Amino acid sequence: MGFEIHITRAIRWPESERFPILGHEVEALVAGEPDLTIPPDAPRRADFCYVAWRSGIPKWEHHLLFREGRLSIKHPELEFVRRMLELGERLDAWVISDDDQPYRWDGAEVVVWERDPAAFAQRQLFLTRGRRWGGDNKHAPILPDEWAALVAAQRDFTLLTSVEAALPSGTRSLAVPAIAGWTGHPSGRPVPFSFDEDVIEVRDADEHTERRMVDLATGLAARLVDGEESSPPWPPSATPCRPRRPSRPP
Repeated sequence: MGFEIHITRAIRWPESERFPILGHEVEALVAGEPDLTIPPDAPRRADFCYVAWRSGIPKWEHHLLFREGRLSIKHPELEFVRRMLELGERLDAWVISDDDQPYRWDGAEVVVWERDPAAFAQRQLFLTRGRRWGGDNKHAPILPDEWAALVAAQRDFTLLTSVEAALPSGTRSLAVPAIAGWTGHPSGRPVPFSFDEDVIEVRDADEHTERRMVDLATGLAARLVDGEESSPPWPPSATPCRPRRPSRPP
């Protein structure tokens, strides 16, 4: 597969579609940067394209792949990672590695900021009929229509078109594809319930959310499982980071 670097608004890059960079934002980014182009002869959709970077160095050009709400590239030189950091700043997005470590510019060089293990303390819970991982429950998947019908029947659920995201500029509301949200939490803030291939996932679930998920499990003939083995999102405001030089070429 190769080692990739991602420009994403998600703390964990596989969740980029939940906190997406949108196609029109990529087009606006390219229009404002003279060294970027979208090749006219390459495949292109509203949610997919290539972005070419002309470095000014003969025969040295990089291509970012825009898909699933993020911009990615395999094995870029550090000079291009520096350029990615500039682009990430324009998009209010993180630049992170395949292992979800963020890159930063410390004023002199590109460094990796190691996340403290305590940053991964948030709890993930899943509604599933098999294993918790999306795509692993082919024998008895939770289907999109089933989930949509169940949500529509719940008076304390709504469809959210924005969620709070932890971005480099701070926590702010971000436009997202419609997602089910539980409105009955005592905090008064809706809790997003993400549909992931064949499971339902809630990040940072507390005891109130857990009880509501148990109720929903009955309606789906599913069960509630814990996600402690996965790596929950990093809350940047909660945990200090310490810089180091990249241990391997990005």
